[in-house]
Amino acid sequence: MIACRWCLLQLSACKAAPDSTAPPGNAPCTASGAKLCHHLAKLRCKPVIAMPIKHYLPHLARLLAALLLLAAVAVYAADESSAEDAPGKPPVQVEPTTSARALLENEKIADELAQQRSLGGAPEQALESGRTPLATILALRQAFAAKDYESAATYLDMRYIDTDLEGNTPAQLARALTYMVAQQLVLDISSLSDDPQGHQQDGLPPYRDLLATVALSDGEVPIYLQRVPDGSGGYMWKISNASVEQIPRMWEELGFHPLARKLFQVLPDFSFLGLLNWQVLGIILAVVAGWVASTLFTWAANRLVQHIPNIFPQGIEHFFRRPLRVFLFIIITVGLIQHLGLSLKMRIMLNSSGLDYLAYTILLLGFISLVRDYNIRRLQALGQNNFAALLRPMTAMLKVVLVTIVALVWAANAGYNISTLLAGLGVGSVAVALAAQKTLENLIGAITLYAARPVSPGDVCRFGNLTGTVEEIGLRSTTIRTLDRTLVHVPNAIFSSAEIENYSARDRIRFFRNTHLLAQSPDQLRVVLANIRQTLYSHPMVYPDTVSVRLEDINDVAAKLRLDAGIRTTHFQEFLAVAEDLNLRFIQIVLDAGASICGPGQLRIVRDGQPHDGDNAYIRDMLALWKEQDSKPFPDFSDQQIEAMSGSLDYPPK
Repeated sequence: MIACRWCLLQLSACKAAPDSTAPPGNAPCTASGAKLCHHLAKLRCKPVIAMPIKHYLPHLARLLAALLLLAAVAVYAADESSAEDAPGKPPVQVEPTTSARALLENEKIADELAQQRSLGGAPEQALESGRTPLATILALRQAFAAKDYESAATYLDMRYIDTDLEGNTPAQLARALTYMVAQQLVLDISSLSDDPQGHQQDGLPPYRDLLATVALSDGEVPIYLQRVPDGSGGYMWKISNASVEQIPRMWEELGFHPLARKLFQVLPDFSFLGLLNWQVLGIILAVVAGWVASTLFTWAANRLVQHIPNIFPQGIEHFFRRPLRVFLFIIITVGLIQHLGLSLKMRIMLNSSGLDYLAYTILLLGFISLVRDYNIRRLQALGQNNFAALLRPMTAMLKVVLVTIVALVWAANAGYNISTLLAGLGVGSVAVALAAQKTLENLIGAITLYAARPVSPGDVCRFGNLTGTVEEIGLRSTTIRTLDRTLVHVPNAIFSSAEIENYSARDRIRFFRNTHLLAQSPDQLRVVLANIRQTLYSHPMVYPDTVSVRLEDINDVAAKLRLDAGIRTTHFQEFLAVAEDLNLRFIQIVLDAGASICGPGQLRIVRDGQPHDGDNAYIRDMLALWKEQDSKPFPDFSDQQIEAMSGSLDYPPK
C-alpha cells in the first residue's frame, strides 16, 4: 500500500517521538495510531505516484515560503533572546586562554555556592538530592572531592541503556566522565540553573539542560542533564543516559594511554593537587628526564663550541652550564608535563605559573652577562679599561629593567590589572623614594659620573685630602685605592658634587720652583739666569715654549728666582727623575757662578777664604763672550738660539 506525504510525515514523527529517554507519558506511536494515520490518508490524500509532477510545484512553493518564514522568525527570536538563554547553549565554560586569577575566582564562587547550599535554611538533602541542575553539579563536585565515586554514580541515569558499557561500573563511568570533561573545560557553576524546572528558554525539551560539550575528532558530544523520576514520586536531575552511553566512545579518544592505565591500576590510588597517581609519577620522571637531557645537551654544546678559538672560554662554559641548562630544564620539563593529560584547570595554572617567563628571563640575563664579560675582556685587551669598567653598572640597570618588564607582562597574562598595579607602584614608589633617598641620590650621582666623566676607572685623582686611583664607579659608591694601597668607598652623591682633581687627564707635568740666591753682583745673577734658561731650553724632556726663568723679587739680601717649565711626561715617577736631573744641573750652575742657594731672610756677612765674586773668572769669561757675540740672553734668548739649543743636552746624563 502506498502512503501519502502527510502520512509519511506523521509516521516519521511518530517514530521520532521521544524515545526511551523521555519521561513517562510520551510513549512511542502504537499500532492503533499507525492505522489511524493510514485511515486519514485514504480520506484526505492521493497516492504520491499518481500525482503528476506539475501538481507538486504549488505545494513545493508554499512549503518553501513557509520554511523561509519560519527561518526568519527563528533568526529574529535568536537576536531578541539573551546570550544566557540562547537555544542549546551550555553554561559558561572557562576557555583554555582564561587566566589563573579568573579560574581561582570561579573556584571561589563555586565554594561559596556549595557552602551556602549546605549551611542555608534548607535541609542538607537539598544539596544531595539533585532537585536542581546546580544542586546536582555541586553534589557531584562534593562527591569527587571526597573520593566517594559510588555516591557520584547515583547521579548517572542508567535507565534504558541496552549497550554493553565494556564492563565498567557506574562509579568508573562517573570518574571517567569527570576526567574527560575536566580535560577540555571548567564549568562556571554560577551560570547553572537553580530552578527545579531547569532552563526553560534554552530551546531544549523542558526536562533537559545542556551541561557541556566535549570535542572529539569526529565532532562534538553534548553532555546533558536530565530530569528523571527519583522513585519516590518526585524528580531529580542526573547526567542523561544518552550522554552516559557515549562515555566509552569518548574514553577511546580522551582516556588514559594503555601504559597510564596500567600504572593507574598498579600504583596506590591517591591524588595530589588534583593529579592522579600516574600523573604524579609522570611529573617526577619529567623533572628527572628534563635535568638529564638539559645537562647532556649543554655539555655536548659546550664541548663543540670550545673547539672554536675564542678569548672567553670560561664565560662561555659558565653560560652553558648555568643559564642555558636551567632554561632547557624548565622548557623540557614543562613540555613533558603538558603531555600527561592534565585537566584544563591544571593546564591554566601551569601556563599562568610563569615558568616559561622565568626560563626566558634566566636565559636573557645569562646572555647579557655573557656579552658584558666578553666585551670587558675585549676592551681590556685593547687597553680601554675605563669603558670596560662602565659595562658592569650599565648591565646591572639593564637587568633590573628587563626583570621589571617581564614581571609586568606575566602579571597581565595572569589576569591582573596592570593599570591598577602601576598605580599602586606609583603610590608605593613615593614611600620607597622617601625611604631610599640616599640610595637614589647615589644612583643619580652614578649617572652624573657616567655622563660627565670627570674621572674614569684607572685615573689618579685627588678628592679633598684623598689621593688615589679610581678602581670602580658603582651604582652606590666609587672605589678609590689610595697611595697606601687601601680601598676607600666614597658615596656617589658626595663624590659627584665635590671638587675632583684628575691627575691622569693632564698632558704634561709642571716643573715649578721658587729659589733664593745670594750673589755679590748683578753679573752673577745674569750668568745664573742665562745658564738656567739654556739648560731648560736644551733639555729633551722640557717643552721649550713653556720655559720661564725670571728674577721675580728680592727678599732682604736674597734674590728670588721663579723657575717654570713643562715636562714631557704624565707619569709622576718619570717626572721626579727629570726634576732631579734639572735640580742637580741648577746647583752646579749656581756653584760655577760663585753664588749660593739660601732660604729667605738668610744673610752672609763674611766669606773667609773665598775670592771676591767680582774677580770670578767664569763670570768674566761669560760676560766677554756675550759682548763679543752680541748675544746677551736678556730679556730672553732669540728664537734661533732656542731652536738650536732644543734637545741638545744628554738625558739621562752620561
